[in-house]
Amino acid sequence: MSKKEKVTEQKEQKEQKVMTKYDLKMQKRQKQKEKEKKQRRIEKVVGVVVILALICLIASFPIRSYLAAHDTVVIINGEDVSQIEFDYNYNVVKNNYFNQYGSYLSLFGLDTSADLSTQMYSDTLSWNDYFEQQAVDSIVRGKALRIEAEAEGFTYDVTEDYEDYKEGIKEVAESLGVSTKEYIQQAYGSYATMGRVEEYIKDSLFVNAYYDKISEENAPSDDEIQAHYEADTDSYDSVDYYLTTVEAELPTEPTELADPVEETEETESTDGTESAEEEAYEPSEAEIEKAMADAKVLADAAVDTVTTDGELEENMQYTDITSLLREWLFDEARTEGDTTVIEDTTNNRYYVLSFVRRYLDETPSANARIIMTADGIADEILEEWKSGEATGESFGVLADKYNEGTSFTLEGGYYEAITADGTQEAMAEWLFDESRAAGDTTVVDTGDGNAYVLYYVGPNDPEWKLTVRDEILGETLENYLQEISANIPVEDPEGNLDYIAILEAEEAAAESEAAETDTAETDTSETEPADATESTEGE
Repeated sequence: MSKKEKVTEQKEQKEQKVMTKYDLKMQKRQKQKEKEKKQRRIEKVVGVVVILALICLIASFPIRSYLAAHDTVVIINGEDVSQIEFDYNYNVVKNNYFNQYGSYLSLFGLDTSADLSTQMYSDTLSWNDYFEQQAVDSIVRGKALRIEAEAEGFTYDVTEDYEDYKEGIKEVAESLGVSTKEYIQQAYGSYATMGRVEEYIKDSLFVNAYYDKISEENAPSDDEIQAHYEADTDSYDSVDYYLTTVEAELPTEPTELADPVEETEETESTDGTESAEEEAYEPSEAEIEKAMADAKVLADAAVDTVTTDGELEENMQYTDITSLLREWLFDEARTEGDTTVIEDTTNNRYYVLSFVRRYLDETPSANARIIMTADGIADEILEEWKSGEATGESFGVLADKYNEGTSFTLEGGYYEAITADGTQEAMAEWLFDESRAAGDTTVVDTGDGNAYVLYYVGPNDPEWKLTVRDEILGETLENYLQEISANIPVEDPEGNLDYIAILEAEEAAAESEAAETDTAETDTSETEPADATESTEGE
């Protein structure tokens, strides 16, 4: 038998061997081991996959953040506006609005700590919609100004301004007790970092520099200011007058002129006693009429004493005066010594007036250098100035030194066109003293924990002239911005900004209503001549 045949025979014999219980048990155990080994291989592979999935998920966080931050919110002038750019502009306009109207926001019904999308700015727009609209307008105007600046060849190096801006952000963050990173996110949006918003800050600095240039070029002349004033003197003139107010003494309980009272069951409290809370008595029309008649007698008599017993109201402008008195006081026919009695039926009183004069207040504003410091060292700073060159320029050097970190940030502490109404009373009292001369200095304690070292530079234009100049320039620049922005398209293909759809719907509704009105008027105009003809023919 060959070797090959022998092996074959042994194999056949092995396959034909009868399996014992032990053999079966061992075979089962072997299969279980193989199964467990296979399961471990599967678990190992699956584990690797899960780990890889977690790694991918973790790695996707910055990727998703990047994608969300750079996702297109709106398209302006054919350029994609990312979430970062939009958030930057949104927060700038929102924060500026909050700073400007801070004390009045509650009167607007606005809670800045609550969700702006749930608070209504108008019947159709939420406050969030409003600020989104303002953000888009800001971006549109910024792009329009850049186009104009580049077309003109305007150049401006923003490097120094940007470094100052970054330093300012750092100082504000420190004063608030937060990191610069945290403050930037609070100020410009959750995706903002200094690196991400650098481009938009620099662009804003460039555009602002160009806007300042345009403002200077369009400043109105003295002749334009005078013509504007003469076209609306009521808005800028002031009046002096004496005023006595005579209140009608309304009864606090029924008199013989009271309205009849219907008999009703007496209201008692649960313990059987009469209710302690009683509504204030409301006089009848007859009682009010009687009280006003008595007050009128007193008011007529007060005409003779108003200049001695009344209050002298000085430098009162049109908007400062209650509407009932304006027309009489600003009547061009008014002359010194004119008197009148004016009835106020809403408040049940009479006003007794004696006219003194009408005039344009020419009190100048002031230019001054100001150093803000804590109490205790203001006098030392002034002495430090006096011991040196004691000039306006040397005062400016000290201002830059001591104003660092305060709210007084202008170079050399130099402030122009300061008005009495625009500064603290103690400072205004010194600045606008008639004896004030250029070069005068003083220390003013305003009682707010700070002291101010003042250097009087000299007078500036009167407040009315500053106001008129700002109004003319503001109107000119607004027209300019509207003109250059008119052809800047805004596209919202993804419908990210609700206000756009809302305003478009309102505009469509208004156009539809106007069309219906025009149709109705056309139908009426076509009908009326026919009726008139028929009437004539009938006659």
